[in-house]
Amino acid sequence: MLEISRYETSMKKVFSEQKKFELQLLVEKELAYANYKVGRIPETAFAVIKEKCSPSVVKLERVKEIEKEIHHDLMSVVLAISEQCGEAGGYVHLGATSYDIQDTVRGLQLLEAKELILESITETMKISAELALKYKDLACIGRTHGIHAVPTTYGMKFTNFLNELSLAKKTLENADISFGKMSGAVGTYASFRTMEIERIVLKRLGLNRLPITTQVVSRVVYSNYIYSLGLIATVLDHFAREIRNLQRTEIDEVRESFIKTQVGSSTMPQKRNPEKSERICGLARVIRGNIQTGLDNICLEHERDLTNSSSERVILAETSILTHYILLQMNSVLKSLHLNSEKIKANLYLRKGAQCAENLMIELASKLGRQQAHELLKQLSNEENFIEAVKTNAVIMEFFTTEEIDRILDPINYTGLSSQVVEQALGSLKK
Repeated sequence: MLEISRYETSMKKVFSEQKKFELQLLVEKELAYANYKVGRIPETAFAVIKEKCSPSVVKLERVKEIEKEIHHDLMSVVLAISEQCGEAGGYVHLGATSYDIQDTVRGLQLLEAKELILESITETMKISAELALKYKDLACIGRTHGIHAVPTTYGMKFTNFLNELSLAKKTLENADISFGKMSGAVGTYASFRTMEIERIVLKRLGLNRLPITTQVVSRVVYSNYIYSLGLIATVLDHFAREIRNLQRTEIDEVRESFIKTQVGSSTMPQKRNPEKSERICGLARVIRGNIQTGLDNICLEHERDLTNSSSERVILAETSILTHYILLQMNSVLKSLHLNSEKIKANLYLRKGAQCAENLMIELASKLGRQQAHELLKQLSNEENFIEAVKTNAVIMEFFTTEEIDRILDPINYTGLSSQVVEQALGSLKK
């Protein structure tokens, strides 16, 4: 049994069976209105269809009964409406193919889903900005290739995450999914005799039209949407991995919150695992995997085949729900994130001055030349206590006092322009 219900959010309602059915009724009603406005059906017939296209009249249960007989989901809706409309039922769905309704419904669903995700990522960015400002000057060791490099700050870490979120958010904002269609079986408008019906329907629903469609809206539209969610998920994955690594026992600089009643392991009582961050990383894999399916759905045969239908019933809802879920998870993690200042400081000073060898090399460059200074300090970095090795090196101490060496090799003094970088970035990202 699928366990996606474990990760449900309010996004579930957007893609619920009931919501889809209600939107189908809405689109059928607007189609009847447009047909009436261009003179294809009588006003009396439209009035009946308008009244009956309501979930209080046409029941989803009845639609399912019909589908068991005819094995066509949209035609089941059409027949369920028609049987409530008497003679006016003959005008229901006039001129439309199934995906005139389905893709228009999908446009409405995706607009709502996109808005929910944008709201959540905006909250993630707000929390990240607050953390960046709070820890703007909190020095910590930077790591490249997993190895101690030179000092940075936690303000830099949070600001970089914020920047990546901003880039991903823009990608979603630019992913235009506000499209529907009402152009008939292969997009020629032959059954409608006019483009005016499509114009009326889409305008009333707040949707746009593409320059051309076949039986369906181009799946480039949906693929772009799924990719943008995959990008958001991967940015969250990136920072969740950072949290996980910083929570390692040997590093212990950052910890997810852990409530009193929480259990980390069923057998090891001492365990305190970064489970929310791990969950984010795991679900991001699922979301990225759906990008490939979305791309494959672009390649429909001729004017359309049915290979997209089954997969889209899964990936559009699943990708939207899971992206929304891991955004909410990240918000929860960030709001209660604990920074272990003692361990941050201990790790910063762990290499006993070697973490600032670059700073000393820059100072020595004007005296020995950059390459010679680099080679000398590389050799000294093999010593267990780098700062003592430097202080006992006759070549270096010819140019510096002990106090100057202490200053140069103190990592607190070597965070560069990090404070300025954070402030400028936060100012830029607020715009």
